[in-house]
Amino acid sequence: MLRAFARAGGTLGVLALLWPSMSFAWGDEGHRIVALVAAKILSTDSPETLQKLNSILATDSPAAWPGANVSVGHDIASEATWADLLRENNGKGKEVTELWHFVDIDYDKPDLDKPCFGHPTLSDTDVASQKPVQDCVIDKIDQFENELKNPQTSAAEKLLALKFVLHFVGDIHQPLHAATRTDPDVQHEDFGGNCVGILHGAARDPERLHSYWDTTLVMAALGKDENQAAVSLMSLVTPDSNQQWSKGTPEEWAQESYRLAKSSAYAGVIDTAPVQTDFVFKEFGGGPDKRCGPSKVYRIDPSYNQQAIKVVKEQLAKAGVR
Repeated sequence: MLRAFARAGGTLGVLALLWPSMSFAWGDEGHRIVALVAAKILSTDSPETLQKLNSILATDSPAAWPGANVSVGHDIASEATWADLLRENNGKGKEVTELWHFVDIDYDKPDLDKPCFGHPTLSDTDVASQKPVQDCVIDKIDQFENELKNPQTSAAEKLLALKFVLHFVGDIHQPLHAATRTDPDVQHEDFGGNCVGILHGAARDPERLHSYWDTTLVMAALGKDENQAAVSLMSLVTPDSNQQWSKGTPEEWAQESYRLAKSSAYAGVIDTAPVQTDFVFKEFGGGPDKRCGPSKVYRIDPSYNQQAIKVVKEQLAKAGVR
């Protein structure tokens, strides 16, 4: 996660980006696990960086984002969930930041310009925590990284940049945060699997494919103990994988997630016969989800879970490294 600050420079490069003179969509569980992996890596590779990071997060307050009142603990795992809380619990936060959590690369026509709204740029007076509203997770990671590197960035904006990066580098590694598909039968977009229903095991109530990857698979792969989950994932962080995963750019990470969405999230679902074609998903308020309309529901087999769990573990570990 924190390797987003350093590109291919390794963990020690993070320190240079946090010190001004030298110039982080899973559910909460997944984001906390990613942050804990990152902290474990830094505690060994660069404890000074971890100390500096913690000192920045210690300055946080519920009013850190102008106009919001969103409170989380100041530990790295809690801070990694803050961006979702801002979007969910603050009207202005939702309006400004909702599109930043994903990049909807078209399943059939992968083009990054459209889902990133032409890659808008910031003016010299703009701050990335407020603009551009129409933007994607790829661009936002780049923008916040640039703010963290810039010695002219205010302390308040640097705090927000760190809080957003802690979250967005996790988001970009969830395969269904990097893909969306239009069903050829009904010509309706599924919004990253949010309008695709699945049944697994003896389940009778369909679950959104997106939610299944956000949370259900994380619990199936690593259990409910987040600290133990992070310890378990550290077995994947070998010297070779550490070096390999530290490379790349947010755009390349998104393309990697897009490929996994096609090969591991959608495959084994949309290429099987649906068990229902007119399911209606509900919004949190109880009414029909207007994005979806009548949706298809598929029953997945155990082999799907086996390969999906493997992907989830590796993606969470990669996000922690980066």
